Amino acid sequence: MRTMLLSLKPEIFDLIREGRKIFEYRHQFYTEAINAYLYISRPVQKIVGYIEFGKRINLQDWKEKYQDNTEISNRINDYISRNYKYAMPINRFRMTTEITLNSLKEDLEKFIIPESYYYLDNFEELENYIKRNIKFTGEIVENNFEKIDEINICRKNY
Repeated sequence: MRTMLLSLKPEIFDLIREGRKIFEYRHQFYTEAINAYLYISRPVQKIVGYIEFGKRINLQDWKEKYQDNTEISNRINDYISRNYKYAMPINRFRMTTEITLNSLKEDLEKFIIPESYYYLDNFEELENYIKRNIKFTGEIVENNFEKIDEINICRKNY
């Protein structure tokens, strides 16, 4: 399974860690299930956390499925209008120890902060560095998608 380095804003990271955000919405994303180490942007600037994503969901499929529900349909349309195309189910979040931006810059010849995300198979030195320096803390959030609560579809207010 592929692994990426995914950049998130601190407030989004907090929602995922609390189990309140169960989908990540993106314009582009890998088709199949994928794992991601999380780089938290300013002011945090560190790698901390790990997500196991399920297979992406096309928002157009949800639009068709929920066409008779005006509230959900409006939320989906709002996300689509803001250029989101996919919802990625967050199957599991695992908290990790951290690697600071300073450490990454000191220890690696070239570290590139992800604007959105990039696949680590293109950055073997970075992937090996993360694997050597990250430990799982035992804090886990697991989400069950057998039945999706409609309030979680293109949810605006957490």
